Amino acid sequence: MTTRTKAFVGKVFLYVGDGASPESFVKYCEIDSMAGIGVKNDTVDATTFCSGGVKEYIPGLGDGLEITFGANYSLDDPTQDQLMDDVDNKATRNFEIQAGDSSPGDKLFKFALAMLSWEFGPSVASKNTVKFIGKITGPIVRT
Repeated sequence: MTTRTKAFVGKVFLYVGDGASPESFVKYCEIDSMAGIGVKNDTVDATTFCSGGVKEYIPGLGDGLEITFGANYSLDDPTQDQLMDDVDNKATRNFEIQAGDSSPGDKLFKFALAMLSWEFGPSVASKNTVKFIGKITGPIVRT
């Protein structure tokens, strides 16, 4: 009999590295959405004369996806200002995502992002927002 676990529904936190040595991470609590966390392998054509008239492929180099995360815009959030500066300065920053709430079964994703863009979203009728996009550079370490 196969035992199945239930889908994870719970807390997910984004931590932003400070770049120091040793590095420490600050929880960025203004985040309200994240998407694109993962890796996609390139496709390498491995077709030969013996492929029987069909193309054959093998997975190539892994390429980190672009991650988008949205947040409440804050007038005095130093983490938000640092991320905007990272985009302006074409910087790379380390991040961690924790799935869970500090219990033994939590999962941690560690990766670096080349910060690509930020976008301020003012609104009269709703909250003001800021959106960041970064490209994963290097591996995603999962623990």
